[in-house]
Amino acid sequence: MTAIETYIKHFVKLNRSPGAVWSELTKRKAPHKPILLLAVIDLIHRGVITSPFIAVTGDLIELNELFNLYWRRIIPHGQASSIAFPFSRLDREPFWKLVSKPGSTTTQAVINSTSSVTYLRRYALGAKIDEELFHILQNENGRDVLRETLLQSCFSQEAAMSLREQSVINREAFAYSRILEESSHLPLTMEIPGKDNFRPVARDQGFRRIVIKAYDHRCALCGVRIITPEQRTVVDAAHIVPWSTSHNDDIRNGMALCKLCHWAFDYGMLGVTDNYKVVTSRQIGADSNAPGFLQTLVGRGIIAPADQDLWPAPQYLAEHRKEWRL
Repeated sequence: MTAIETYIKHFVKLNRSPGAVWSELTKRKAPHKPILLLAVIDLIHRGVITSPFIAVTGDLIELNELFNLYWRRIIPHGQASSIAFPFSRLDREPFWKLVSKPGSTTTQAVINSTSSVTYLRRYALGAKIDEELFHILQNENGRDVLRETLLQSCFSQEAAMSLREQSVINREAFAYSRILEESSHLPLTMEIPGKDNFRPVARDQGFRRIVIKAYDHRCALCGVRIITPEQRTVVDAAHIVPWSTSHNDDIRNGMALCKLCHWAFDYGMLGVTDNYKVVTSRQIGADSNAPGFLQTLVGRGIIAPADQDLWPAPQYLAEHRKEWRL
């Protein structure tokens, strides 16, 4: 039996708990393990996972976001999960081994009680997959074969089709984010090379990825940086000149903003000067419904990316101020 045939067999025989809560879409079994493996395959493709060791002590935001993109395609809203659940339970599979913290022991009882990333980090440094499996997944053909194995063995035809589409979107989004990154060092342009080759949902996902990464998950205006224990980020990727009028995904037409600042910016309550100071609309003081917190931001410098080439372009900031008479 070849190496890839061995892992095809392991993937087909994933130990998944049956239950009435699961529909025919997941063949009446828990979908957590195959969905996490699909996300891991994506991150190996992106070069985010660069070795057989997957740490939980670092940044798991991208893994969590990919997991949830797959999850939401086939699982009803309101039925959520943590990546910690399959991350720990994959230890029961022959190709995945949890790596305990020094002095900790990953007993079956501990694994069974793991339901949050916070708890997982108490006893585990991460997980190590077989080196042979990692090398297979570094190859495009190997990824395609094992991805398709998961889709066909763990999901119905309908669910597999939906997850397959999400996988393609994820790859398109990553490719688009790379184009945006490369374009950020070129003169300002509204036309991103090859933009029309990507579907809108992939462009949105790619724009979000590159903007939030550039700002390190921190709101450019108020500075809040909150990453939940389950590795969700509170910031959005906001267009300075709206996509609806500009169709411009240049990263310099974007900022990472928290929910409140995003709303206030989009409705002209906040703006940014050419020298990157926050300004507010005069309406804030006159409107008792406006959040008073916004007034405290006046005159503060924005929290911009470390790479100055990625800072908001003054011409886009000026267009936003002109639109809202700031």
